[in-house]
Amino acid sequence: MPGPVLAFILSFPWLGPNRPHTDQAAWQELIAVFQGRGITVLSDHPRCREPDLDGLYMRGQRAVVVCRRGDQASTLRHEGWHLVQSLCLEGRPWLRPEAIDQALSRRDRLELQALVQPPRWQREAEARAMANQPQSAYLQAFTEACREGLPLLDPLPPATDASPVRPGGDR
Repeated sequence: MPGPVLAFILSFPWLGPNRPHTDQAAWQELIAVFQGRGITVLSDHPRCREPDLDGLYMRGQRAVVVCRRGDQASTLRHEGWHLVQSLCLEGRPWLRPEAIDQALSRRDRLELQALVQPPRWQREAEARAMANQPQSAYLQAFTEACREGLPLLDPLPPATDASPVRPGGDR
């Protein structure tokens, strides 16, 4: 049975209809970094049919779902940070409260106040704060936080005629 689901909900009617679009270069860079750590990024998930859901992370798994709407790079940074919190930091905070406070937008504060219960506030606020970081700072923090808990995967050895690598098969 899957673990608890952490979801990223961005759409509130009272906060305006403007939804940012995905920076494709940032998105591709994030995908490459996540895949390099053995993390699967999915875009097809039954919960993506929910109109206000941009993505989710199922705790304990090496997979993040990013629905095809809104700023997918921001959603991946947010949901990816929930993965970091769970698998790399094992629930320990990464940012001090002052750093979180400085990084949250007005919209973030309103959504956190409306949606998040106090016991989960630190975790959710930190993920939002990290998603708001410049991508280079986010990737540096991701690397530092996951150095031991989610190491880089060894690249596959090159295929030779004697030992071909077959998709889905044994080496």
